[in-house]
Amino acid sequence: MKGLVWFHRWIGIFLCLMFAIWFATGAVMVFVAFPSLSDDMRTAHSELVDLQRVRLSPLEAAARLGGQDLQLESLVGAPIYVSRGENGKAAAISAEDGAVRGPVSSQTARDIAARFGQTAVRTISGPFDYDQWIVHQQFDRWRPFYRARLEGPGDVDLYVSARTGQVLQRTQGYERGWNWLGSVVHWCYFVPIRKTFAVWDWTVWVLALVGLSTTIAGLWLGISRTRKKMASKRPDVSPFRGLLRWHHILGLAAGAFVLCWITSGWLSMDHGRLFSEGQPSAAAATAYQRGAGAGRSPALGIGDLAQLGPATSIAFQQVDGHAIAAAQGPGGPEVISKGPEGAVLGSSIPTSLLIAGARAAWPGLVEGDVAPVAVDSAYAKAEGLPKSALLVKLGGAHPARLYLDGVSGRILVVMDQSREAYAWLYYMVHTYNYPGLSDRPTLRIAILLIPLSLGFAFALTGVLVGVRRLRAKIPAPSVALKTRGK
Repeated sequence: MKGLVWFHRWIGIFLCLMFAIWFATGAVMVFVAFPSLSDDMRTAHSELVDLQRVRLSPLEAAARLGGQDLQLESLVGAPIYVSRGENGKAAAISAEDGAVRGPVSSQTARDIAARFGQTAVRTISGPFDYDQWIVHQQFDRWRPFYRARLEGPGDVDLYVSARTGQVLQRTQGYERGWNWLGSVVHWCYFVPIRKTFAVWDWTVWVLALVGLSTTIAGLWLGISRTRKKMASKRPDVSPFRGLLRWHHILGLAAGAFVLCWITSGWLSMDHGRLFSEGQPSAAAATAYQRGAGAGRSPALGIGDLAQLGPATSIAFQQVDGHAIAAAQGPGGPEVISKGPEGAVLGSSIPTSLLIAGARAAWPGLVEGDVAPVAVDSAYAKAEGLPKSALLVKLGGAHPARLYLDGVSGRILVVMDQSREAYAWLYYMVHTYNYPGLSDRPTLRIAILLIPLSLGFAFALTGVLVGVRRLRAKIPAPSVALKTRGK
């Protein structure tokens, strides 16, 4: 018990300040999320691809780029193919003559931002690899970036990849301001730490683990002190007085929530350490694309692409041996699927292809047909699934939910039992996006703010108790000088 008291007292002095910050910034994040450029906004503001100027087929473009995630987009009116190369970096070539495009000049980046933002550009800076709003590793393949500040209200910044010319991030002044009081501090998203994923990952994981250990120690001590006092001649909830009594009682009242929230926050940094990451094996992913047949997939030609309506982006995929072109545009998605029987045009991939691909990847495990997914369902929220997501159930000894994108055909997540447990233990406990609350945002926020406020008050009493103890242990400078004189 003495060791436990020492650990909780001295580690808690420093961590209670972090706890208070976590609770306060968590409340801010309920209202203002980290800035992002949604797919819908990118589709609405990007240039339309001039398909009449395309001279290079998707197969030829893939052969020249030698990468994955092939897309057809527009760069200042000219069609380009963009892909992730073997080195993991994005690269672009002209869809007219196959010439390598890039790096993008400052003037071209200004023109791209002006077209995307539909207004003049006030200032342009860069290219640079990192700043606060593109520090996430999801931007790594497109670095460096230009930052364009648009004219008009809102202090809107657009981030243009110098490698491909794509606009990939958008921030507003109020978002940047509030996020310094929210996500940046809450996630330790400071550029020197966050730009190196391994450093940031282990720093936050260890910090949260120590915080979890301190919470468990505090709960054990708090309950032990209460039980001992209740068994005494003068029963009471707490044996302490003053500020320490408040800390003890608030700890008992908020202890369960603090433990659950700190635990779920620690699990947010799991990254495959304890739970599944929800990704298919390489063999399953390949089988899903190639299908059960051994024949070569038919290639999409330029004539096939000409059937598509106005589009700002066309993504290429393969499902069950069929070549897929998924176009996003102002009129909604359009999809061409081409197999031995020819090309089929529709608003989504035929569900028969998705089922066939799933059966090739997980033979004998597919149960039933595809089913739609409600955007506010628990697992859809937990995984950030798009509205085009579809569900395929997998049976067997280890049943799972397979989520597929009905437009692009991508495998979104393999929701096995480990991943489902993770969704509950991390995401739902941390955000309160439980079934029944996820579709009632006002009620969810109101319920979430109550324990966050209670947790903040508890942590604040810990900070004050810690400051008082430190002041008692550290002599004043004048006293120290007199002692040295003697």
